[in-house]
Amino acid sequence: MLYLSADGAQRRIPLAERTALRLERALLTDDRATRRRELVEAFRDDQDVAGWALRAAEARLGRTINQLEEAANWLCGCLEQELGASLATEASDGQISEIEWRLPALAAKLCIDERRLMEFQQQLEREKLESLKELAYGASHEINNPLANIAARAQTLLVDEVDPERRRKLAAIHRQAMRAHEMIADLMLFARPPKLNLVPCNVGELVGRVVDQTRALAQEYNVQMTCELVGESIQLPADATQLGVAIQAVIVNALEAIGDGGHVRITVRQTAGGDPRWAEIAVHDDGPGISDEARRHMFDPFYSGREAGRGLGFGLSKCWRIVTDHGGQVVVQRPSVGGAEIDIMLPIALNAATRL
Repeated sequence: MLYLSADGAQRRIPLAERTALRLERALLTDDRATRRRELVEAFRDDQDVAGWALRAAEARLGRTINQLEEAANWLCGCLEQELGASLATEASDGQISEIEWRLPALAAKLCIDERRLMEFQQQLEREKLESLKELAYGASHEINNPLANIAARAQTLLVDEVDPERRRKLAAIHRQAMRAHEMIADLMLFARPPKLNLVPCNVGELVGRVVDQTRALAQEYNVQMTCELVGESIQLPADATQLGVAIQAVIVNALEAIGDGGHVRITVRQTAGGDPRWAEIAVHDDGPGISDEARRHMFDPFYSGREAGRGLGFGLSKCWRIVTDHGGQVVVQRPSVGGAEIDIMLPIALNAATRL
């Protein structure tokens, strides 16, 4: 007998052979539309499996899911992991049919492959950003000194200058030099942020303060912004000042992505099970989404995707640096409902943060 475990493995949902074959076809296809269609048909044929998918989607997304299509959209992106963790076979009369052993084996194999690919991509991204960190530090140090000299000399010349046109030009020189200096300061924060001052921190309260600080910007962009704490309050050791900068960078990026109108939803929750447990700060916007090209470079301080419609660059670079110093991760999601979602994941049982 092939079945899905549900409700913390306390309940078993039997899988009919027809449903199992549909799930197998969904696993084997690379086309998202085909996968979604197979899942929807499986849900319509089997109400118990549909209920399993709806409950799993609600538990993972932290919100109510009522439509089978919405549950199928979510499951499309994590089918291997969900089936790999939930599928099991129990021999009936000492016999197991072909699909009963084939589907769990396929799901487990694909789940391992997906995990290895994700780990490789994360390692590649970490190593790339670590090398960029050293480049940023060296470049910032060398560029900052002449910039300071230019700004100081322009300011000195302004003191005795009486010609209005020359004063305008000197003021422009000073203003642009200071603008470049601010960009260098962002690079320095990415390369060598201040040492963390870890103290007990209430994550929900910190996110609430940051959201309040960015409401004026949201109003300027005509964007609706909501914040929700799912479950109990979360306490963890953190540098509240630096972590606030990281959270604000993701929220501002979402607001800039939308541009005018739309909705940004910030959700704070604790992941279920696992060791360590994670505090998750999910920032979802209904903007144009993130292209594959932008995704590959979005934490790179020398890349900007603004031409493509997203405000990437220094803000997300600083966010990545601060979050990884806290022992966490910044995860980019592709929501089934469109737009983009960036999740800040922080371990609740935090080991000493280290910095290379």
